[in-house]
Amino acid sequence: MKLRVAVIISTLFLMNLGNVWGQQVVRITSQERSCEPIAKVISGDIHYQPLTKLCQEDKVTALNGGTVKIFCYLKGNILEISSDLVGKHCSPLSNRERRGCTMLAGRNCINPKGPNEENAPSLITPYGVVIMNPRPILSWSTTSTASSYLVQVKGIGVNWEVVVEGNSLPYPQDKPAMKPGNVYAVNIIAMRGDEPLNASSSALLLLPTAKTQEVAKTINILTTLKQSPDESAIDMDAVYEAQNLVDNSIKVLNARVKAGSKNPTIYRLLGDRYLIANLAQPASKAYSRAKALAQRGNNALESAKAQAGIEIARQYIYPPTRIKPAQ
Repeated sequence: MKLRVAVIISTLFLMNLGNVWGQQVVRITSQERSCEPIAKVISGDIHYQPLTKLCQEDKVTALNGGTVKIFCYLKGNILEISSDLVGKHCSPLSNRERRGCTMLAGRNCINPKGPNEENAPSLITPYGVVIMNPRPILSWSTTSTASSYLVQVKGIGVNWEVVVEGNSLPYPQDKPAMKPGNVYAVNIIAMRGDEPLNASSSALLLLPTAKTQEVAKTINILTTLKQSPDESAIDMDAVYEAQNLVDNSIKVLNARVKAGSKNPTIYRLLGDRYLIANLAQPASKAYSRAKALAQRGNNALESAKAQAGIEIARQYIYPPTRIKPAQ
């Protein structure tokens, strides 16, 4: 399901005139645009101030034949481009790069982190499939009749199991860590005494070293920008989302929620990430909060996006009842 919402937002341009090395400079900063921003200026443009948000049809102009440094939301990376249209360089992800099966995409498919049978313990954290931490904290849903859980992690260089009475387990320090670029199976088996009740198997992929370094470099640059904590979190979310690092995104966005953010975009993005993690209930809660904040601030665009998310989440929380055809 793809839900597209028309952009309903007023435009505000603040312009200052000046001269730099003999060139006329029009410094533009924009807090609201008549189109949806896909990037922001970091440095090097003669028209746009740093942190100005850019739309697809905007053109950047480099100073004295140099390059303009921009942050591309759509790909979560920093680009250096010469004078050109932003949309030529900061384009949406290709079909090959796009995420596969998720609630947010409206696709029905095998869930890599779902139970193998009803009421089986299902892995909750780390959220998503791709992770950066080689020793993540594992947590899972409980089974009412279970007295303990057998946790198994298996893959290249890793093969261990531990019995746990609760529903979480910090990665044991005495066990080998996961290795970058490899997929690992996490099996959670509900036990009653010595008897297995049911089980689930999930996949975790540790991000390759080169990608991890690329992400860290981009995050370090973004944290040096003089912008609000909410804007920094939104930028970091874009970096993590581009690499399918749902766990990192949710942690960054939840930190802003706990800090008392009133920015509807924070809550709407959190709802998106929960949907990607196939967690419809917390997604619906985040979307509802986003909608309330957006309506309070007369932000029609964010309100519409939040409502679209609410409707998607509702389909998974309350799936339509199948009607048996007449005989």
